[in-house]
Amino acid sequence: METRALNVEISSQVTPQGLSLGLLNSVFISQRREIQEFLVDESDDGNITSLGTYLDSSSFPDMLSLLRLKDFEPTTVHQQIKKRFNDPVLSRLVTDQIVLESQRKDLPQGPLLITVFLKFTKKEYFVAPFSSAPWTTAKVEGSCAICLEEMSEESEQALCQPPGCVHMFHEDCLTHWLDRHDSCPLCRQSTNPLTNEPSEALKKLGKGFE
Repeated sequence: METRALNVEISSQVTPQGLSLGLLNSVFISQRREIQEFLVDESDDGNITSLGTYLDSSSFPDMLSLLRLKDFEPTTVHQQIKKRFNDPVLSRLVTDQIVLESQRKDLPQGPLLITVFLKFTKKEYFVAPFSSAPWTTAKVEGSCAICLEEMSEESEQALCQPPGCVHMFHEDCLTHWLDRHDSCPLCRQSTNPLTNEPSEALKKLGKGFE
């Protein structure tokens, strides 16, 4: 089973640009996309091991966009940013960062150079398979709640139970169930230690990775 989450980090720096680039303000936007992989070992209390970090092969690192702005009025900035990003959530985040930097009191008068750094990190969690050894420590009676067929120790079908749960099912039935769900079909006990979901805003941003 695989669980995904997306983190977006936004940082920036601002410097006076003098008159070398003219009277207009300049905004550089740098984008970087990475993938982090983790292995979740359910047989070891959900211990998480990092498998490494690498650049997303679907994009190029440090992609730069240049904007030239007369002023940092929020509506004007937002309109320009939306032309670069076809995403209302990301556009608003970047706009807020630019406007916030432009309002710093320690900056001298004159055109500014603002660089915004966007770092997208897609985290992928691979959950190690749970133990599927046949149940032999107690007598098994009743039917599998997934396929409704009888279960027994003498059956050729292997039996198993979800991690952290006491209910028994046919191994094949439970494997297919957990491909679509992360909880026991009877008691709804979570079988996945990674239950945190990204916010709705980050889910929207995550579409760029699909």
